[in-house]
Order: sequence, then C-alpha cells, then structure tokens
Amino acid sequence: MKNTTFFENIIAMYGENLLWYAGFAFPFFFTFWIVGKKYFKKIRIQETERANLHHFKHDLGFSASTLLIFAIMDVCFLYLESIGYTFIYFDIADYGYWWLIVSFLIVLFIDDMFFYWSHRAMHHPKLYKFFHRVHHESTDPSPLTAFAFHPSEAVIEQMMHVVLPFLLPLNFGVMIAWQILSMLNNVLGHLGYEIYPKGWVNLPLLQFKTTSTHHNMHHQLFNGNYALYFTWWDKWMGTEFKDYENRHKQIFERKNIKKSTEGWYSLTISDIRQEVNDAFTIEFANVHSIFREFSAGQHITIKVNIKGETLYRTFSISSIPNTDDFLTVTIKKIKYGKVTNFLAENLKVGDSLEVTAPSGLFNLNPEPAHQKHYVMIAGGSGITPIYSMIGTILKFEPKSQITLLYANRTSNSIIFKEKFEKWAIEFPTQIEVKHFLSEEESPKKAVKGYITRISIEEVLNRYGKNKVDFYLCGPEIMTNKLIEDLQYLGISKEKIHRELFLITAQNQANTSQKAQVSAKVFGKSYQFETQEGKTILQSGLDQNIPLPFSCQSGLCGMCKMKCTEGKVMMKSNQVLTEMDIKEGYILTCQSIPQSKAITIKNL
Repeated sequence: MKNTTFFENIIAMYGENLLWYAGFAFPFFFTFWIVGKKYFKKIRIQETERANLHHFKHDLGFSASTLLIFAIMDVCFLYLESIGYTFIYFDIADYGYWWLIVSFLIVLFIDDMFFYWSHRAMHHPKLYKFFHRVHHESTDPSPLTAFAFHPSEAVIEQMMHVVLPFLLPLNFGVMIAWQILSMLNNVLGHLGYEIYPKGWVNLPLLQFKTTSTHHNMHHQLFNGNYALYFTWWDKWMGTEFKDYENRHKQIFERKNIKKSTEGWYSLTISDIRQEVNDAFTIEFANVHSIFREFSAGQHITIKVNIKGETLYRTFSISSIPNTDDFLTVTIKKIKYGKVTNFLAENLKVGDSLEVTAPSGLFNLNPEPAHQKHYVMIAGGSGITPIYSMIGTILKFEPKSQITLLYANRTSNSIIFKEKFEKWAIEFPTQIEVKHFLSEEESPKKAVKGYITRISIEEVLNRYGKNKVDFYLCGPEIMTNKLIEDLQYLGISKEKIHRELFLITAQNQANTSQKAQVSAKVFGKSYQFETQEGKTILQSGLDQNIPLPFSCQSGLCGMCKMKCTEGKVMMKSNQVLTEMDIKEGYILTCQSIPQSKAITIKNL
C-alpha cells in the first residue's frame, strides 16, 4: 500500500467514524439533554446535574482523537484482511447459520470479559493517569462521553475489534452487527437517563444486561460496576455496587414520593445524637436518592411550627453524598435561637419534619481524575458542609489532598473531632488537620489563637498559590477577614468559595415604586400590589400570597423565581449565577420593583 493511499484511507475512515459517532451520539444528546430535557427529567439518573459546557467540549475533543486512533487501527486491519490474514468471510453458507449466531455470542462474551479486566486494570493507581483519567473527567456522563478516551485507552478499547477476526472465522455481517451494538451500548451507558424499564434488573436473563444506571454509577462512584455488556463479571468478582438494583428501582418510584404542593418532603427522624456542647445531629434513615446524591456542601431548609407560627431555617447537610444511606444535619444551638432551641428541646426519634430538596451553590462535585489541593477553612459549626466535602474528596478524589484549618474556642467545642482523627490515620498522605483554639491556654495538638494571614501563607509556601482552592464556612466576620487576606496574597476569586451563615443588611437606600405583580406559583396564578420599600416577597406574604421562601436573607435560593416582565433590583445575591441572572431569575426576598408591572413564575 502506497503512503499516499494509506493516508487517504485513514482520512476516509476517519470521516466514516465521525459519521458513525454523530449518528449515534448526537441524536441521543439532543433528544435527552437539550430538546427533551424537561420531559425526560423524570428518568434522569443523577438528579443533580453536574455536566456543563466544559465537559461537553472536553468530550468532543477527546472523542475526535479517539476516532482518529480507531481509523488508523481499522485501516491497518483492513489491509491485513485484504491480503488474507484474517478469518473474515462473506458467504453465510461457508459456516452455516448456527455459527453465525454462536460466533456473535462468543465475540460478545470475549469482548465483555476483555473490557471488564482491562477496565479494572486501568483503575490501578499506577496506570490510571496514563489511560483512564481522561474518561473520568465526566462524573455526570452524556452521550458525548461515550468515546472520550485518552489515545492510549482508545487503542485498548478497539483491541478486540481488530484481534478477534484473526482468531475466529467471523462473517462480515457479524462484524457490522457487533460494531452497531457496541456503539449503541456505549452511548446508552453514558446517556445519563434510564431507558431500561422498571423491573429490568429483576427479570430472568435480562437482569444480566447492563442498564444505563449501571455504568452511570461507575462514573459517579468510581470503584465498581466495570462491566460493558453484561453484569456477570461484576457479580462474580464482587465489584458491583450493592445498591445498584435499588437505585434503578428508585428512578421509577420518584413519582410516588410524598411531597406537598409547595414542594416540601416529609422525613422521619431515625436518630438524634449529641456532638459537643450545644451541637447535635439529626439523622433521617431510608431517604430517597435525592437526599443521598446531592452535592457535598449543599443544605436543606426545615419548616417548623412553634406556637402557631411557621418558621423556616436552613441547615447544611453533614452526611456524605453517594456514601451514606441516610441524611444528617448537624445543628448548633444559638442563644435566643427560636428554631435551633426548639429542635434541640422538642424533637424525638420517630418525629417527622418537612424539608426541602438539597440546594445551594456552595458545593463540591468530585471528579476522580482531579489531582487538586483543597484548603478548607471552617469556624465553629461552619464545619458542617466542610465535613461533607472532605468526606467526599477522600472517597471519590483519591489523588487530591486536603488541608483543614479549623477554628474553635476550646477543644471541647470541636465538632467531628474523633472523625477527623480517624481520617488523619486512615488517609495520612491525603489529609492534614490543623486546629486553632482561641480560648484555651497551651492547647495540645493545636495552635493558640485564630486563623490568620500567616496561617494561609504557610500553606501557600508549601503548595503554591496556583495549586490550591479555598473553601470557607464560618462566622461572617471571620470569613470576610480571611477573604481579604486571600485577595491580598494574590488568590484569584475563582479559587475562593464561601458559604455565609448570615448576611449583613445593606445600609444603602433602595428606591422602589408600587408595582402590580402577576405571580404563577405551582400552577396557580395570583395578583397583588407591592408596597413601597418592601421586597416582592414581603409584599406578597403580607397579602397571603403563597410565594416560596425560606431564609429571607438571599442565601438559600428557595425564593428563586423567573421574572418574565418588568425590572427589579436585588439588594443582595449569594445564590444566583451570572447565567441565572441572564435568564431572568431573581430572588424575591431581595427584589425591589423598578417598574410598574412585574410578572414572575416558579419553575
């Protein structure tokens, strides 16, 4: 074969591969991820959507290189086939129909076996970054992820397709059917939506065919569910996630979850345990997947009725997503805190509480491919979301490192102290914990005083400012000062993430005018007039309009609605992203009307 012909064949084969990829991946991507996104939400596997434009671009780029590798291997294979080195045949009569069927089953079994063991091998720490890291960039895979491989992994992925025809007599039709099934199975495994029907995992024989959930869990949880076509190797080798069948089942039972018309879930308390001093943990067992697959760092809002008054408070989740089969919130009693004191003094096991689904933008979604350094800074009960984040990193980002700077008054007020000590022993190269105690003389294994700029400089001197991401949660006066220090030290805003407990009321006078508001809330329409100087939420609640809300401080996002007509000015915003604002979303608890007519709706 002449060089010009060789390269021309590669180009032609590459174009053909691109068409195959486009023909399989793009229709499913546009159908489920763009056009039918809302309709198919009911069968979405991961309820918290983590994939974004960055992941899509990444997947497209590496898919393009994968298909080029495939093209080179295919051209070499076809050349050897043309000179008679393979056992490919075209006339079915050569071996009969029985071999047509048997050979197809054999190649599926061998391909599946090879994939399982090669895939599992690529998860070995010494091989992972050279082969499989690229593919695991997407923890929430889409059809575009199906062929997003590092070039070295692409060779392995295509290996059986170019090796088996040299070992077995295979009809050309079997080769084509194998290729079609392989591509379709790959796309469906990365679909992000479960199209295999309810009960599939319990049906005879069919239960051994992998579902979309099976491989999705591999991307999300990393160490398990390595299979390609069939589940039996995972079952035989004990690498199938124990709750796989239950997760598949729960996708179709979401519609049966009891939820009020206002969107509140009822959870039953299974345990209440004292932590330290005035801190305690409430545990809800047997919760649905939405309360187990949240993003570490998110919160829920709890609704309570105290002497006829309905109150709402937001608490960070302290359980670890995709690991714990329960939901916990760890709460610290606050002096004169009406809700925290009520919860501490009145709750008992067996009681039910109304809560919202997890939400919040202060969160962390691990990606096993990352090798980052996280600096977690917490003060007092601000450790709650940080604890969930740390547990998540230790479980799902094995190559990342963590430095925790944790400030308290005394050693007796350190929440999760024993757990941190256990983690430090179990993960000595991955986590470093440094305590700061402000009111304890000569503390053991701790620094006397507060977290300061010097504390941060010590970390930066060891790891470098470009290699760390900062997550802060604690009293506002503390986090404000430390953010000033971080900016002074040259840390970019993109690397600083903060959760606020309280928000200082702004002193500036916000001009407003009366406005006629048309609000659509949970399918019902309401009309009301705003009052001067009051937010849309305040005016609505004063007139018994059931607008959704919780903290009323612009922190929880419960009052998020879309403004389709009119203008508002938000006094503060700690929740909405720039994209949210561009799309017209507002926080009604912070919105002052700037036009005579406002139309809003919740989605």
